[in-house]
Amino acid sequence: MKKRYIILIVAVFITPFLMTSCDEELDTPPIATVDENKVLTIADIYQMRIDSGDNYMIKDNYMLYATVTMDDFEGNIYKEAYVQDTSAGLNIYKLTYPETVKVGDYIRINLNRTYIKDFSGKIELMFDSILDSDKNIVVQHANDPITPVPVSIADVETGDYESKLIEIQGIQFVDSELTNTYYNPLGSVPFDQNRLAEDSTGRTIIIRTSEYADFANDTVPQGSGKMVAIATKYRYSGGDVVWQLLVRSIDEVDMTNPRF
Repeated sequence: MKKRYIILIVAVFITPFLMTSCDEELDTPPIATVDENKVLTIADIYQMRIDSGDNYMIKDNYMLYATVTMDDFEGNIYKEAYVQDTSAGLNIYKLTYPETVKVGDYIRINLNRTYIKDFSGKIELMFDSILDSDKNIVVQHANDPITPVPVSIADVETGDYESKLIEIQGIQFVDSELTNTYYNPLGSVPFDQNRLAEDSTGRTIIIRTSEYADFANDTVPQGSGKMVAIATKYRYSGGDVVWQLLVRSIDEVDMTNPRF
C-alpha cells in the first residue's frame, strides 16, 4: 500500500510537467545511434532535390557528416554556414542561433524536417521549420579545417566548386572599385553589396559583402594576389548565372603584389 502511495505522488508531480512541456518540445531529440543505411553525402542531397523537386522536406532521420568551411562569426553571413564533404559543398541556412558552428567543426546533421531549397541557383539546406537547430547538429570533433583548393575565375565558372572553399588566384579589384570599401553605407543596395574583381585576362567575378561583415568598412586592396573564399552561384530570373565570392576573413585576402 505504501508503495502505491509513493507512485501516486510521483504521478501527480510529473503529469502537469508533461502537459505543460509537450506543446513546447516539438523538435526531435538528438539521435544517439546512427543507422548506417541512412547516411547521406552532400551529392545525395543535390540528387534528392533533382528527384523530388524544390522545397522538398526530408522526413526521416537521415544523417549528413560534413566539415564547416564558413561560419558567421565575422558577420559576412548570419545564422548560416557552409559545409563540405568529399562529394560537394552546401549552404545550411536559417539556423536558430548565430555562431552555432565554427570553421573546422566536423559535424553530424540530422536531416529530419529540413528542406532542400533552390535559392536563385544556390542549393540550401533550410532549418526554418525546426525550433532548435542545435538539436539537429552534433559536433563530432573540432579544429580540423579543410584546405582551400587553388583555382582561377575560369575554374569557378565551370560550376565544379559551387559552395566550396577555394583560394582564387591571380585576382585584383577592377580600377573603378579602388576607392571603395567592401560595403558602402551610402550605396543604393541595402544589407549586401557587390564589388567587381578581375584576372589578367579581364574575366570578372563578384565579391559580395554584408554590411555586418567585420571588414565592411575596409577599403578594397589596391594590388593583385589571391583570396580564400566560398564560391556561390546566383541565377537571375531571366536565367543568366553569375558567380560570387564570400570572403570569410580579411586576413585571407592577400593582394600585395603589383597590379597587372
